[in-house]
Amino acid sequence: MLEKTVRVGEVDVKFRSSATIPRLYRIKFKRDIFKDLSKLEKTFKASEGSFEIDDLEIFENVAYITAYHADRSIAGNIDDWLDQFEMFSIYEILPEILELLGANLGTEVQSKKLPKSSREMTTALFLLRCVEIGISISELDLLTIGMVLDIWTEKSNDGVKYSKVAGQDEFDRF
Repeated sequence: MLEKTVRVGEVDVKFRSSATIPRLYRIKFKRDIFKDLSKLEKTFKASEGSFEIDDLEIFENVAYITAYHADRSIAGNIDDWLDQFEMFSIYEILPEILELLGANLGTEVQSKKLPKSSREMTTALFLLRCVEIGISISELDLLTIGMVLDIWTEKSNDGVKYSKVAGQDEFDRF
């Protein structure tokens, strides 16, 4: 789980990201956060000072769900939550949220067996990976998305046969 406090207008808002985010987002907005984040990031990188209405809605949804994840006492309705803010720049807040979510997606394990998948990550695929490795819904809150993917990759690495296995001499030299 990762947290960050960001000043939004005159209000300090805590945002939180963990492996629970895809599920919360799907339940609340009936959308796939992986697809929405991909679209939002592309638009942000290519934008020249303007966002489309649907991009702004994605930004609001992502900001709300990460704030709600950090503080369940905030308004249960996104419009009520947004009403507390005066005008603020999406260009100041979005990079902070994308950085937090990017840290949540970070992985460290390389597959020794499978080529990198060209399959796009979706909420359904992510939750399938969780089931395959036995991670429960309640445990998602303790992990990042990247950690879940690392665990899944390590599980797939279990069956790899190595041509040479290190012995005691190699460990002693190490």
